Amino acid sequence: MHVERLDAVLIRSPRAEAMVRFYRDLLGLPLEKEEHGSDPPHWGCFLAGLHFAIHAAPDRVPGPTIELSFSTPDVDGDLASLKEAGVPVLQEAHDRPFGRLAAVRDPDGNVVYLHRYPEA
Repeated sequence: MHVERLDAVLIRSPRAEAMVRFYRDLLGLPLEKEEHGSDPPHWGCFLAGLHFAIHAAPDRVPGPTIELSFSTPDVDGDLASLKEAGVPVLQEAHDRPFGRLAAVRDPDGNVVYLHRYPEA
């Protein structure tokens, strides 16, 4: 077996609408409602060829389950906007050997990193 790339990130949440507001309205992901046959509706988008989707899962117990990292040109500005919206901050923006990084929690408690790699 040889895995070539990551093709999708799927989140199942009992608070799907709150998750959509976080990822679409606060982080700016272009999530759109999707329906496939008899499956329940969910929200999805493509980011640089990666499918990102949020599915309603009313029986799932929420809690930290994944960590996501999103590239952004303005870590500090984006973190300030998330703070204004009341998003819990885990790590203030700071420089690391691989670039600038900050971390927040989404409505399910998952860790969401904002990063910017150094200019080449």
